[in-house]
Amino acid sequence: MQGNAKPLIQFLDGSEKRFIIPVYQRNYDWKITNCKQLFDDLVKVVKKNKNTHFFGSIVSSPNGTGMMDCLIIDGQQRITTISLLFSAMVNAMKNGLVTSNDWKLCEKIEKKFLVDEFQMETRKVRLKPIKDDQEAFDKIINGIEEEYIRSSNVTQNYNYFFDRIKFQEITVDELYQAICKLQIIDIFLQENDDPQLIFESLNSTGVDLSEGDKIRNFVLMGLEPKIQEQYYNEYWNKIEKNTDYNVSNFIRDYLTVKQSKITTFSLIYVSFKEYVLSSNIETGTILADLLEYSKIYKIILNSNSKSKLVNEVLSRLNMLDMSVTYPFLLEFFRTQEYQLTEIQFVEVLKCIESYIFRRLICGIPTNSLNKTFATLHKDVYKLVGQDSTYSEVAKHILISKTSSGVFPRDEEFVDSFQSKNVYSMNTKNKIYLFNRFENKDNVEKVNVVQMMNDYILTVEHIMPQKLSLIWQRELGNEYHRIHNEWLNTIANLTLTGYNSKYSNHPFCEKRDMKYGYKESGLRLNKYVAEQNTWTEKELKDRSEIIKKLSLELWSYPETTFIPVAPISDIVSLDDDYNFTGKYIKTFTYKDIRYEVQSWREMFTELLKLIYTEESSLLHRMADDKKIVDIKNETILLYGYEIAEGINVDISNSTKSKIAVLRNVFEYCNLDMSDLQMEISRSIEDSDIEIVK
Repeated sequence: MQGNAKPLIQFLDGSEKRFIIPVYQRNYDWKITNCKQLFDDLVKVVKKNKNTHFFGSIVSSPNGTGMMDCLIIDGQQRITTISLLFSAMVNAMKNGLVTSNDWKLCEKIEKKFLVDEFQMETRKVRLKPIKDDQEAFDKIINGIEEEYIRSSNVTQNYNYFFDRIKFQEITVDELYQAICKLQIIDIFLQENDDPQLIFESLNSTGVDLSEGDKIRNFVLMGLEPKIQEQYYNEYWNKIEKNTDYNVSNFIRDYLTVKQSKITTFSLIYVSFKEYVLSSNIETGTILADLLEYSKIYKIILNSNSKSKLVNEVLSRLNMLDMSVTYPFLLEFFRTQEYQLTEIQFVEVLKCIESYIFRRLICGIPTNSLNKTFATLHKDVYKLVGQDSTYSEVAKHILISKTSSGVFPRDEEFVDSFQSKNVYSMNTKNKIYLFNRFENKDNVEKVNVVQMMNDYILTVEHIMPQKLSLIWQRELGNEYHRIHNEWLNTIANLTLTGYNSKYSNHPFCEKRDMKYGYKESGLRLNKYVAEQNTWTEKELKDRSEIIKKLSLELWSYPETTFIPVAPISDIVSLDDDYNFTGKYIKTFTYKDIRYEVQSWREMFTELLKLIYTEESSLLHRMADDKKIVDIKNETILLYGYEIAEGINVDISNSTKSKIAVLRNVFEYCNLDMSDLQMEISRSIEDSDIEIVK
């Protein structure tokens, strides 16, 4: 590897030299703000008569063909931006918008830095960006404005430069001289240098590149240029499009499918690299697998399966923004789309929808859902047999969840729903809720989602937020209590396109006025339009109607599946779980499974494992007199020596052992999700009705 400082134009100049952006690089993504900063810096170079201005480093390597072409390993954003600036200068001069004192400047820039007219290939442009960027860049070089690709970031930044040049804060000659003063560090790799290691070192902060960008580079960078091009077109470009260019999230879900555990977002690249290297998977194989999963991902994102019924549920799940379900859905669609009947397939999706929405209404935190859906498919497969279908087992597993993973029963659900402050719910959840109530499973539907997003329909308080004297009289002596209890509940809320007209008018006026409840075409307003008053009686009656409807729309699953063996829960150390009275069968620490007979055995064996990794920290904990259960002295009667000088109390309760482990994990900065415990509980003690 060789590196030296030089002017940028010296790096760019050279007959027959081309600059190729490898397909493993990300798309050009400099923003207008970055371009503004560059142009402002160039103006300052002129105004302050600076001799040089540092423009960063550029890392390049030979392309392996013996030509003078450079593969740009790092610095493609800067090279592309300067090329756009040169293009804007050339086109501005050709169109007569600016003039130069050097009558050859336009031709000089074009032939030295933009186009190689002696190039044997049809395409003579010296910069070769990756696929989509290349098309936009070539249109600009051709200079036919009507053909510019307006949606491209390349075009947007070119237009910015073009407008700044026309404004002539500095002359085009001054601008060119300022560009000549840009200095870079030119780092050229030799044939024996490893581009991947150098690239990782240059981008170790992860600030500029997304996790998906780094994965693309890892997968494609080490390949021959022709293979890179082939794999990019055959696999990666399609993967990007299938995932709506959110490759990082997709690969996180892909890893969850493959490893049954959640990857920290900032470690997606590291985890993917470890997965590929440890599995010894060939590049073509991993890309083909990613492509197949990305096709399913596209179906999930766009709700465009072959079944209309399936798509309706998928669109509602997406409305709830429940991407947490994607790892399960990826495997579910991959393995079950042609195994289950359409009705069974929809049953599973509706069960998940009810599970998520009931928990939302009951205010149960969503953090446990990641783990639920990370393992749900595999959990189902363990129990599916000749006498049980996938859909029945899936429903059984979800209703068998306890603690933080619980599936709220009917009573808890409707009690929470009837009293919940629905008006203050997240906007997307309100849209989902009112869309579901209005359309139910009807064939003829009102586009509630679009109309609420466009503010054509808004949420209306039937009993207004501010009570007039007439409303107070109609509600009776207890109007204050009724108003406080019912105002923001679902019983008092509906949709209208004429919210401002309704104001706090008396109920009968709101009902009978032009565009009032009687003229509303919404099913939600049918009951309201039939009433003569709106008092606590009507609120209670509507609440009961909504209760009945909600139990139909978000039903508690019925299942015919009865497990033969005792039920097991897979619980992480950081889960909100009641361990009292439960029996541990196995624990998995950092993907290695251990069978144990008791909590005491799990406790001591796990601490021994941690000691092999963090011996100094455990000794430090033992020296800390504030920690009662771990000491550097023998604990009388029920002490256990983990290692020389480290003793633990094993006479404490299961709850206390879990608390000690959480302290150890926190003290040693270990990830609590790396500890998974298989908890056995008898069917009789589960408090779950297996068959409703």
